Amino acid sequence: VGHVLDIEVLRDGKPVTLRHKLTPLRYLCPVHDQFDAHPSYVVCGGCIFTPLSWPWISAHKYSDGWESGFPSFNAISSLPAQGSKQIIVLSGVLADEVNVGFHNKKWLILKSFNGEKPTNIRDLVRRIATCKDKYLEFRLHAVNQEDYNEQLICLEMDDVKKAEERILKQHMIASFCSEDAIPHEYKNGDDAKTMGELLERAASASAGKE
Repeated sequence: VGHVLDIEVLRDGKPVTLRHKLTPLRYLCPVHDQFDAHPSYVVCGGCIFTPLSWPWISAHKYSDGWESGFPSFNAISSLPAQGSKQIIVLSGVLADEVNVGFHNKKWLILKSFNGEKPTNIRDLVRRIATCKDKYLEFRLHAVNQEDYNEQLICLEMDDVKKAEERILKQHMIASFCSEDAIPHEYKNGDDAKTMGELLERAASASAGKE
C-alpha cells in the first residue's frame, strides 16, 4: 500500500507506461484497527453507539462467545465503502435508572434517530447536539431484519442530561464520545467532555448564524 507501480499497456498499438499508486480496498465495515477502523463511540443515556468494524466484531465474538448469541455480520461486512457512510451499532447499554427496560439491548443496528438516518457516528453526535425534541428516539433492528422486528429506545432529553455525569462517573468514562466523533464545527480548541457542553456549543453556533 502506497507503492507506485509502472504498468505497461497498449494504446493504439503502441506501448504506454502508466503509473498507479496502490491504495487499500475500502469496505463499509473497516477491517484494520487504527488504519481504517478507529475506536469511535458516543454514549447517550447509557446507550453505547459505535461504527461497525471488524475489530469490534472480533472483540465481541471471541470475548462473549458464540453461545452468547452474538450475530453474524458477514452479509453486510464486505459491502464496498460509500464515502463517509458508516453502519452504526448499539454495542450495549450501561444500566441506569434513565434507561430501565432497555438494559439487555445490544448488537443492534441503528436505523434512525428521531426519524432521520445518521450518515456516520459524527452525524449522530451532531443530530443529538442539535435536537430540540423532548424525546430521543433510537430505532434499531437486528442484522438482516431491517424490514421487520424493529426495536425502539425512547429516552427523555432532560433525563438523559441529568443522568450523564452519573453514568460516566460510575463507569469511569472520561468523555461522552470519542474525539473523532465530535463535529468540526463544535470544536473550540478543546473537546467537549459531556453532552451538555456540546449542546451549549451547538446552541451558540446556531445563535451565531441567526
